[in-house]
Amino acid sequence: MRAVDVVTEVCLASAEEAMRFSHFVQAFLSRNGFPFIMIHNAPDLTGERRRVEFEDPSISRRFAQEWRSVQPTA
Repeated sequence: MRAVDVVTEVCLASAEEAMRFSHFVQAFLSRNGFPFIMIHNAPDLTGERRRVEFEDPSISRRFAQEWRSVQPTA
C-alpha cells in the first residue's frame, strides 16, 4: 500500500478551521467506533498542518475521502 493511502495531511488556515477540523475528527471517530488515531504537527511544512494516521488503512482512506468531501471548493 502506498503511503498516500494511509496518511492525510491537513492544512489549517485559521482558528475557525482548526476548530472545524477538531469537530470533524471527533464525529469521524464516533461514527467508526473510536479507532486508534495519531495526529501530528508537521513543523517542517509551511502553515498549520496536521498528519492523520490510522492503524487500519481502510479507515485512513475513508477519513481522507470524508475530509475532502467537506472541504469548500476554491
